[in-house]
Amino acid sequence: MFQFHPIVKITIPRHTLFGLLLRSPWWVSIMLALALAAVLGVFIPREYALFALAGTFPLLVIGLLAFWQQWRTPSDEKRAQALEQVRHMGWDDFAQRLTHAWRVLGVHASASEHRGADWRIAREGQYTLVYARRWKASVHGLEPVRQLAAAMHDSGIGQGLYLAAGGEVSPSAQRFAREHNIQIWLGDELSLLLLGKQPE
Repeated sequence: MFQFHPIVKITIPRHTLFGLLLRSPWWVSIMLALALAAVLGVFIPREYALFALAGTFPLLVIGLLAFWQQWRTPSDEKRAQALEQVRHMGWDDFAQRLTHAWRVLGVHASASEHRGADWRIAREGQYTLVYARRWKASVHGLEPVRQLAAAMHDSGIGQGLYLAAGGEVSPSAQRFAREHNIQIWLGDELSLLLLGKQPE
């Protein structure tokens, strides 16, 4: 699936301990490292203390990574404000805002030649069709996702992206999107994109 990859990206599985800590406040990992160091300092013979304390290093690294990630992530207030702004925009202003956000991320955006998609975006030779015209809708059903899939088929592009400021996606639309290689970005993901950050 189309992603806005940085040059270097460290991927940690979400369901591991380190993945959980990376999504937790950064200081949690630091406190765990300090607590583990204190326990080891009590129970480990002094001659082995240095080797034992080295076991806390991964927790410190995760804490620093979490700090860096959280420091660079826009606040909840800024993200909510970005979504509120686009909910009150007309299509032309919203399209201009999205185009600017893509440009910040090094993504080239052009109007789609196929009905059922609004843009064709590209980065490093990778193409994705984007549907965003129902960005204000409160309910997202199967039909617009199906239209996007049809545009992907007609254009020979195998990746799709459905954007909206919020609302609920019907189970049938979610299932269809998964089956046809279409990502759905609602709310949080769109707010990050609008603020020039890469949604995960």
